[in-house]
Amino acid sequence: MTGSLGVSGGIAKANLNVMQALDRVSRETDTSFEVLSLLDTAEHRPTFLSEDVQFRPFGGDKKAFALQLLKASSRNTLFCFDHVSLSLPLLPLMASGRTRAVIFNHGSESWKKLQRLNRLSLGAASMCLTNSNYTLSKMRQHVARFNGVACQLGLPPDFELNHQPVMTNGLRLGFDAADGQTRFLGDRVLLLVSRMHPTERQKGHRELINIMPRLLERFPNVQMVFAGTGDDLSTLLELARTSSAASSIFFPGFLPNEQLRQLYQHSYAFVMPSKQEGFGQTYLEAMNFAKPCIGCFDQGAEDVITQSETGFLVKEPGDSAELLTVLSDLLIDPERASSMGLNGFRKLHDHFTSAHHQARVQEHISALL
Repeated sequence: MTGSLGVSGGIAKANLNVMQALDRVSRETDTSFEVLSLLDTAEHRPTFLSEDVQFRPFGGDKKAFALQLLKASSRNTLFCFDHVSLSLPLLPLMASGRTRAVIFNHGSESWKKLQRLNRLSLGAASMCLTNSNYTLSKMRQHVARFNGVACQLGLPPDFELNHQPVMTNGLRLGFDAADGQTRFLGDRVLLLVSRMHPTERQKGHRELINIMPRLLERFPNVQMVFAGTGDDLSTLLELARTSSAASSIFFPGFLPNEQLRQLYQHSYAFVMPSKQEGFGQTYLEAMNFAKPCIGCFDQGAEDVITQSETGFLVKEPGDSAELLTVLSDLLIDPERASSMGLNGFRKLHDHFTSAHHQARVQEHISALL
């Protein structure tokens, strides 16, 4: 795998569930299980792994990682990769049928602008497990031959599952607004939690910043909070600073889980109209706090958000009129927003907990042993 506790992002979170599932499979089938992590270091070994599981971190050493893969291929091994590129050292063995591999596919890197060797690796894999029906559909459109099955993700295991809806408890949260002043959050907080990176500029940050002045005209107490960090943070902060809505836009940066949980609890809705979502685990985090969600059609969000039931989907977040209408519909009716949030909470518990994700992984992997 690329990494888990030593790196950030949705794939790293998903890897925690996958490792728990594979650990359980190995114990139930009396087979050995070994973790090779390209980017993690020794201190990032997950505490839930069984004592007999070897955890081999490589700290970014790609050559050593590849050599260990080739060494392990001499045994009767089923490899599981969280990214197609990690499987390339074994491509000749996979293509010849001498080595079996499962490749987990998490988004556009599995179907958009695929390099030839990656495409061959997907075709040679024993199974490709996609993070959503959306990703599977896109791969079927762009990859000629592969054995693919959707295996939807679940809430990360390090994000505690709420067994009852947690309502706002009156806790006062204060952050620096884009205008440089520290202000407390009110009761109309629209939250987006995401990495801010130059390769991920379709998450919806700019569209939401651009629409805030008009949204404030209708709802003077609305506030926008962008939690997360990344190389694009300063650019987005400058865009917000020059907006007439600067006093209502906040960038708290990276937040540890406990503070992030408080922010989810305090928010009115989770708003991530992203055009690059293979699935969207942060929607699940928001649903864990019974918050309605906003995402986009024709994205992985469709696997999670039920239109007009657990939130809203938009066709084009760059269409300011459409986005303004959806946000206004959500803000003008708190009772409906609350009802959507509760529907999402139930949907999470019915289908998207950590246990659900792990059970899906366990079922597919066990079938190959």
